Amino acid sequence: MRMRKIQLLAVGLVLVFTAPTSRLETETEVTPIQQLFLIKELKPGIERIGVIWDKNSAQRDQVLPQLQRASAATNVKVIVAEVTSLQEVAPQFRTLQREHQVQAIWILEDAGLLAQAATRSFLIKNATQAGMPVFAPSEAWLKEGACVTWKKDADGIRLLVNKAVAEAMGITIPPKYQDRTAFLAMN
Repeated sequence: MRMRKIQLLAVGLVLVFTAPTSRLETETEVTPIQQLFLIKELKPGIERIGVIWDKNSAQRDQVLPQLQRASAATNVKVIVAEVTSLQEVAPQFRTLQREHQVQAIWILEDAGLLAQAATRSFLIKNATQAGMPVFAPSEAWLKEGACVTWKKDADGIRLLVNKAVAEAMGITIPPKYQDRTAFLAMN
């Protein structure tokens, strides 16, 4: 009997000590609301942004409500186009562009369908041709022509910018972010 109580206490201590670690891991991500505030600062006057979202994402139920809150907090209309296959990407992009007249494309996750090179290539090429910046989830997107991505570290949020594309798309880095911005030279 006494042995079981000690074992349960030990398990309880492990849970107490491991829980903050997992919480810290999620705090190192730039949240959708932080991203949207950054987008608004980088592209002043933006009113509508299109999000291409993989409907099969495990994060769907967590992220979509965050997008609604981010939209309300920033007064930027966020239109979500959900896709389940590569064949749906082009029609959803065209719907965002033509029917909703979005001014930028925002990709939140670099997993599943959105991690595929064909998806990245299509979205970057077509958004660029339409004069819309692409705000991306990773450096892989920047290398293919997206404008900006972000990372969070102990010092705060850091911007990674594809300088040539950002300039062409009218993205300006506010002075307060200059020391936290890395301009990546792309071929």
